[in-house]
Amino acid sequence: MHLRDRLAELRRERGWTLRALRQRVQDLTGATLSISYLSELERTDALPSLEMLARLARAYDISPQDLLAPVDLPGGDLASGLGAEKGEKDALAQYPPGLRALIVRGLVTPEWAGTLARIEFRGQRPHTEDEWQAIYGLLKAFLDPETSGTGRGSGGAEDGET
Repeated sequence: MHLRDRLAELRRERGWTLRALRQRVQDLTGATLSISYLSELERTDALPSLEMLARLARAYDISPQDLLAPVDLPGGDLASGLGAEKGEKDALAQYPPGLRALIVRGLVTPEWAGTLARIEFRGQRPHTEDEWQAIYGLLKAFLDPETSGTGRGSGGAEDGET
């Protein structure tokens, strides 16, 4: 399934118009989107930013992982091949080196790896392990503020510490 199909499916399942979706995104996230942009996302292979995916997921009351779960990944899904002895290297080979390093170190679950692999930030894919970890940390913090300290390799004060 393409992202455009997934977005259209979610909206239609809820019986929303593009106008209703736009209003819901604005009410829940403060973002003002044009109806033409939302329509473009459902009609073309345009790739929204990480921030936009998070906003759309929030409008649909789902996680970005759930939003992207049925979307086809080029080269297959990590979760289906990561633990297998045969083909484990092939399963990891489809991921950029920085993300692959986080997977190997166990800092990113297969589900998160599949989600992160679909992400572009400001029109580009992250390159280094630090960039991938930063994106992961931000997305994780946005989705689950109570566990935002997990999955990060950096030190620093956690929420509530002084």
